[in-house]
Amino acid sequence: MASFTQAEIDALIIYPKEVTEAPSRSLRKEGAHLRNDSKFVATDKTKGIFAVFIRKSIDFPENFSVGLVYNANDGRPEIKLLRCNGKHGVYNKGTGFDPSHPHWDFHIHRATEEALESGAAAEKNATATTEFASLEEAVQYFVKAVNLDSKDVVKHFRVNSQANLDFGGD
Repeated sequence: MASFTQAEIDALIIYPKEVTEAPSRSLRKEGAHLRNDSKFVATDKTKGIFAVFIRKSIDFPENFSVGLVYNANDGRPEIKLLRCNGKHGVYNKGTGFDPSHPHWDFHIHRATEEALESGAAAEKNATATTEFASLEEAVQYFVKAVNLDSKDVVKHFRVNSQANLDFGGD
């Protein structure tokens, strides 16, 4: 089965989506992290399933990840399309201190056809960003980047008056 093309990857990220499995009302503890998960589908129901994950380190709140995984349901393996990450510089296994490396700052991983063809993780490459500086801001950036229906953003991914995520409804 053919892999994903760059045009297909880019289209999957921005294709209009809606929530089919709502996130839990709050992050739940799992090991050293807090987590929440959700499922999206394309609004016209013609695409596969999009899984959404949110992770946040309990000890280092600036170390978080908000991601979009796609399962085409056509025999191709699932693919991580997008990850919005916080600072986690120590991830640079054996490279020493390099503050110019994206992992030392807030950063975004986007899937590329080139990475897939090389046998690497689709979202291997990262770029530093100023689009967000907290998990709450990253989630707001993410729901816009993946084109989530605005009604679902308000219902499931809003930020309350204390600048905290509110995964609940009304």
